[in-house]
Amino acid sequence: MTLIIQNNAHCFWDLTQKPRFLELKEECAGLLNKGFQCPVCSKFVSTDEMDLHLVMCLTKPRITYNEDVLNKAAGECAICLDDLTQGETIARLPCLCIYHKGCIDEWFEVNRSCPEHPSE
Repeated sequence: MTLIIQNNAHCFWDLTQKPRFLELKEECAGLLNKGFQCPVCSKFVSTDEMDLHLVMCLTKPRITYNEDVLNKAAGECAICLDDLTQGETIARLPCLCIYHKGCIDEWFEVNRSCPEHPSE
């Protein structure tokens, strides 16, 4: 007998079949025993530290920055690699790194640290 359950999202689960996520978990078990790359900070983390690391990474507040208008050219933005030119709106982080405001805003949508100083 096949038992089919419908959840609120209108997905059907056939309980006689092994769920795909269990298959993937078994396939990846060997890799996970060695560790994983954190999707938040991109650091490689051992399996023993995985839970604590993810909690710390996901609850760590994002860096705040000061917004300013650049009064002279200042090299290049390490995110987009375009020049930082006079008159552009920039973001100055506490570590004193500067980036185009739009670049660092996009960076902070995925990351929680300075692109050049990820451990700080």
